[in-house]
Amino acid sequence: MKLRGLAAAMLVAVVGLSATLAFSEDERDGGEAGERGWVAGLAGPTGVRPVDNPLYAAECGGCHFAYQPGLLPEAAWRGVMGGLADHFGENAELAPETQKLLTEYLIQNAAEQDSGRIARGMLRSAGGQGEPVQRITETAFFIRQHDELPARVWRDNPKVGSMSNCSACHTQANNASFDEHQVRIPGVGRWED
Repeated sequence: MKLRGLAAAMLVAVVGLSATLAFSEDERDGGEAGERGWVAGLAGPTGVRPVDNPLYAAECGGCHFAYQPGLLPEAAWRGVMGGLADHFGENAELAPETQKLLTEYLIQNAAEQDSGRIARGMLRSAGGQGEPVQRITETAFFIRQHDELPARVWRDNPKVGSMSNCSACHTQANNASFDEHQVRIPGVGRWED
């Protein structure tokens, strides 16, 4: 009986170790392949939670990509929402009640509240950077994920224009999927590392 129990425990340990080793360290620590979840069909960490607030989608998404709240920590969202009179060079002021509602939504769904792997990566990279980074494209996590892209495919590409134009290349960005296998750069096509 003891031998059978030991064999069963060893089998469980081997299966668990095999599942862990099936993913590269990059995937377990937030690499691109980890975005799709750990194993097809099983629940697991994903990128970030999708935007589920129609007011946010309309107000913020009316001018630019409606960034998922999990892409920045709470302190950064407070900074963004507190500086709407000069929102990256534009006046984006809102009615006080609207600003309050959107700020609450962003804080309640910020990276600290999102268990997805991209949110965790953004949160880790935001720590220790002094003042909270308000531009998603300036976080260490974002830079690390996009460092292989030459400027000619994004900055010099009029159909993209800037790294902040997520949905230009990430075909499922509006659904909170930033899977590298869904990247299609306008005028370039599918992009692989």
